[in-house]
Amino acid sequence: MKSTKLFFAISILVVGLVSCEPKADLKTTVVDFENVALNSDSISNPSGFVSGNSTFTLTDSAFFWNGGIVCTSKNDTMTPGYINEYSVIAGSGALNSRHFGVVYSPGSFTCPADINGGYSIKSIMVTNSTYAYLALKNGSDFNHVFSGSGDNGNGDWFKVSITGFKNNVKTGSVDIYLADFRNGKSILLKTWQKYDVSALGQVDLVTFTFDSTDKTAGWLNIPAYACIDNIEFTQSISTK
Repeated sequence: MKSTKLFFAISILVVGLVSCEPKADLKTTVVDFENVALNSDSISNPSGFVSGNSTFTLTDSAFFWNGGIVCTSKNDTMTPGYINEYSVIAGSGALNSRHFGVVYSPGSFTCPADINGGYSIKSIMVTNSTYAYLALKNGSDFNHVFSGSGDNGNGDWFKVSITGFKNNVKTGSVDIYLADFRNGKSILLKTWQKYDVSALGQVDLVTFTFDSTDKTAGWLNIPAYACIDNIEFTQSISTK
């Protein structure tokens, strides 16, 4: 009898302890760029902009050519070259939205913790810019046409690496192939695709860097651009 009473007493204590544990809800934040005010050229202010929980800037506030991220609504899918560097080959933002981001290497954005704590990045939608897509498909004065007979003998590829940092410490990196002709593949990204980047975990800085088989003396011949949209974060919010 005593052992039975002791069992029930311990059970009640365990239930009580569990019920006293802090509870949390998972809040989702999506950076979709739709709130950003654009100038007469349909481009965000060079000094930077904020969307959702994130702040986007240029490496040099005067020149996009030095790298960074801009918000735009340009959707010219036909004009080749750098004069059309702000357009997306998909013809619109993700899910037929108006605004999206264009990254030129090196690009980055910050998402510092607020009163509820830090943000864990979950997913991002990515596609090619018109500038990069047409250069990959048709070639240019700088790069060759991409195909399965790349310079490395195993097919051409062009990728963006998305890397997370927390308190200046790298949390992880995910490679997204904007073009991939390795091993019989013939991928040249033209539509918005959603990618899982949850491996980066909790971040306060996200960077974008580019690499390709088409290089000269270590420098990319491909225009190092990509378009991004609908960056999804989760955040654990205490409810007790």
